[in-house]
Amino acid sequence: MEIKFIVDTERCLGADACGNLCARICPPDIIDYADENGKKVPRVTDMELCMKDHGCQNNCPAKAITILPPQEEGRNF
Repeated sequence: MEIKFIVDTERCLGADACGNLCARICPPDIIDYADENGKKVPRVTDMELCMKDHGCQNNCPAKAITILPPQEEGRNF
């Protein structure tokens, strides 16, 4: 079980609009970008390197990033 990094692509401003904020907050080489609907949208390349401090979620100007904790099997939160 691992945490989930979810980006609301409708809300995301795109990396060019926010100055790659999530990549600047997170440790190097964790965030890269995928082109979605003409915007560079962040994605995590290696969750093992993630600090799990919610820095990207808490600082996203569009509030487009959600980090969900791992769920235990058989439990719904």
